[in-house]
Amino acid sequence: MKNSIAIIGLLLCVHVAFVNAQYVVKNQTELEQLQQLPLEKMYVHYNTNLLFPGEYVYYSVYCINAQTNRLSNISRMAYIELVGSDLTTRIIQKVRLEAGRAQGDFFIPVSIPSGNYKLIAYTQWMKNAGQDQLFQDDITIINPYRSDQEAITSVSEDPQEARNLSIDQQGSVRVTKGKKDDGTLVLITDSQKYGQREKVSLTPRNFKGPLGYGNYSISVRRVDEFGENGPLDAYDYSNAYLSADKSIANAVNDSIFLPEQRGELFYGNVKTKETGLPVEGKTVIISIPGTDFQLQSAITDKNGNFYTYIRKEYDIDSIIAQLIDDSPENFIIRFLDKPDLNYKEFIFQNFNISKEMSDAIVRRSVYNQIENAYYGVKPDSILAIDEKDPFDGGVPVVVNLDEFTRFNTLRETLVEIVPNVWVTKLDNGEYTFWVKEDLESYDDQYASDPPLVLVDGIFVPDHGKLLDYNARTIKRLSILRDPLVMGSNKYHGMVVIETNDGDYLERTDNSNMAIKTLKLPAAKKNYFRQHYGLEGVKSFDRIPDFRYQLFWEPKLVIQNNDVSYEFYTSDVSGEYEIVLEGFTTYGKPISLSKTITVE
Repeated sequence: MKNSIAIIGLLLCVHVAFVNAQYVVKNQTELEQLQQLPLEKMYVHYNTNLLFPGEYVYYSVYCINAQTNRLSNISRMAYIELVGSDLTTRIIQKVRLEAGRAQGDFFIPVSIPSGNYKLIAYTQWMKNAGQDQLFQDDITIINPYRSDQEAITSVSEDPQEARNLSIDQQGSVRVTKGKKDDGTLVLITDSQKYGQREKVSLTPRNFKGPLGYGNYSISVRRVDEFGENGPLDAYDYSNAYLSADKSIANAVNDSIFLPEQRGELFYGNVKTKETGLPVEGKTVIISIPGTDFQLQSAITDKNGNFYTYIRKEYDIDSIIAQLIDDSPENFIIRFLDKPDLNYKEFIFQNFNISKEMSDAIVRRSVYNQIENAYYGVKPDSILAIDEKDPFDGGVPVVVNLDEFTRFNTLRETLVEIVPNVWVTKLDNGEYTFWVKEDLESYDDQYASDPPLVLVDGIFVPDHGKLLDYNARTIKRLSILRDPLVMGSNKYHGMVVIETNDGDYLERTDNSNMAIKTLKLPAAKKNYFRQHYGLEGVKSFDRIPDFRYQLFWEPKLVIQNNDVSYEFYTSDVSGEYEIVLEGFTTYGKPISLSKTITVE
């Protein structure tokens, strides 16, 4: 582990305070420093804006520097929402941005009613410019399994609202016709017409060399029978958001949203239990528990607020904050939630179904049910998250207790088995662990500071409570002998105890902890690709194939060479649209489409 775990400083070195999980700009100097950080805007390429229960929205995120129009390296997290016309957020996801790019998907459940919705995407930093800075596009959901269809069957009295298209922040109707590209890239297929279950070869060819280099995504989907215009493309998006704010327009004493530049931001505050007043200068330990735990520290400011960034990926759905204090029971510690924006100014489209659509609705619903019934044999594969090193480069001594004679208590185990760790009783009657320094050149190798002790990644301030802990429930101990710093506290070494079931949090008193349930970031996936007739590969000949979505590639990077793809048609005949969206390295939007026919 590094010699110290540094306190995470204020972003841009400004001295500001949290108010409701936001910063308040204190003076002109701070404001000017913040205004030097460009704002962002966001484009989302997604596969379809007319959905049924049982279908997926696949999306690819482009986070863009609003000043340069190139991919942004500022924010590390993006947020995707599905918002109903009643302003209820039905689905919310967060994704990790890597050099401005991310991917994800979400399933449309039967519980979501028919209606007109907005797909919203943003970073926390974008929220400083208000809802006009956010990506927004219209989505319609047709749910034939529910009786409440008023939202898509009512007829508007205003003829202009009967077919209301997506509106940008200036209120102009989006244009979707006309030439979108100058031939930088061209979509090439090996044919124009295909039979069912036939292989299609697709090549996005770059004819402009470095001018065509960039980041793109591709969707191949059956053209809807319901007259929808399709999702907002990159070309129209760039025109609609051309005048997006380039930097924050806030003034001194305004509150702002912090950019998540160093990872996912978590924050909270500490107050005294007796007076409810904020407490300054207290060290807070923030941890995501588990075998690959993550550990951070923060110091409360004059308003009692603390904050930290979680930089690595995680797959545990809880985060814990604990106060380092001799009497933590005298304080209240809590996490604060990120404030939401008010979406009341959104203009929703007014898409309505008619009786003529009934056959198509029934057919598509049946196909969806069949496809979902066979999902188990055509699954997507979730990519493993990056490996985490909880010791941050340090090499601990690991003691697996199953390799030794078992003792009843942890106290006995430390005495009989674990090297370089012992327990002493202090003058005040409390017990504490000690770890011997790893210094062979000195005779006196006894540390002046106790170690940091964790059980299942959870900080344990009172070591005495662990002495009689049932050692038979402990799997292993890891001992690090390097000095480290957490907040304003020094520790010599670390003792990490891992239980067999990882259930220490459920077994211990958590009254002095703040525990927040986490929504895990959307998993990165390799999406299933149907194939037929490949030697040595499982046969799908007898399995129904009613896919509307034939192909989805969320991250395509075009550089020196052309990239070719192969995919197979399904048993659903009709016209299919191949759509490529994205941006060149220089920020130029590229929107291409090509239609093929499945007979």
